[in-house]
Amino acid sequence: MTRGASESVCSQRAGERAFLPPPRRRDAPGPLPFAASAARTLAAAWLALGGLAHAGETVTSADILAASADLDCLDYRPVGGCAWLRCGIDGCSMRTSVKYRHYVPDAVVTAYPAAGLTPWIEMRALDGADGGTYAKGAGSRASTGLRFKLAQAIGSPGIAWIEGLDLATTVCEPAATPLVPYYASALDPMWRTPELQAASTLRHVLRSVREPGPLGSLWGALYPRTGFVQQHHDYKAGAVAAQRVADIVTRRNQLHVYRPLLGDSGDGQWPPGAVVEGHADTHKWQPLAPRVGSCSVFAAFASPPAGVVDSLGANVSSSGAYAWNLWRPYACCARRGQWLVSHW
Repeated sequence: MTRGASESVCSQRAGERAFLPPPRRRDAPGPLPFAASAARTLAAAWLALGGLAHAGETVTSADILAASADLDCLDYRPVGGCAWLRCGIDGCSMRTSVKYRHYVPDAVVTAYPAAGLTPWIEMRALDGADGGTYAKGAGSRASTGLRFKLAQAIGSPGIAWIEGLDLATTVCEPAATPLVPYYASALDPMWRTPELQAASTLRHVLRSVREPGPLGSLWGALYPRTGFVQQHHDYKAGAVAAQRVADIVTRRNQLHVYRPLLGDSGDGQWPPGAVVEGHADTHKWQPLAPRVGSCSVFAAFASPPAGVVDSLGANVSSSGAYAWNLWRPYACCARRGQWLVSHW
């Protein structure tokens, strides 16, 4: 995906400069070889620490890396091929390589009720002195179900595991960098001001996190993309807030303070595009806190049958804090020549 000619003031100046991430590598486009011994060493060290880390209402970087070693979420498979033109002093020839597709845990997205309560312990300093509350008005939560969540999106430590996989093929270069902030609601004034998003809310009024089927339960509207969610179920409110964050960071020129989580395509590399709610071909969510779970999109299943009180009850956090790995699909081919002629 190529970068646009210009970015909005909010995204470029306020957002990207606010986080000051390290520059991306530009000298190694395309898939990463599996000779990355340093990455494998790092991944092994984190996995070893994973047994010492604690689980439950909070999560550590070691916990996240251990949870990211999920082959079902990775979903690694060949999907096509690439044709390369290779030229040298003895002439030119065509060579081919296999195109692979797999998911990468690009970011850890958290949603939580107040500053200092993010479940990812090492990232609590990003909140600063920002406040927060379960609802807009202490007495309004019980009567209206209006909840408020702060949120963050940070490059997942699980990327180190992906890059360090010791397979005999190839993996794609992730767009994210581990532990780099891409979104922090404490730095984004739009996260608290739904009235300033009236125009975009009307334009996207039909977008929402909703269970399938004509009678599927509504978890929450995607717009306005703020921390306020009209939802009595706390887990669903956190999921809607996380979906809004993913919608922001996987697009350019949004009126929020953030760093776009997008890669550059070309030379046998096809990074993912924008996240679309409910579409597993654009993303999957892996629960990390208060419990670790398998990958799926939010609201993937219809409401439980009569007699089942709450099928998501085990996902509810007593502290109101949640964390997920955001997995996104990549495709790439090993480079076999100077020019990519075609791919399929």
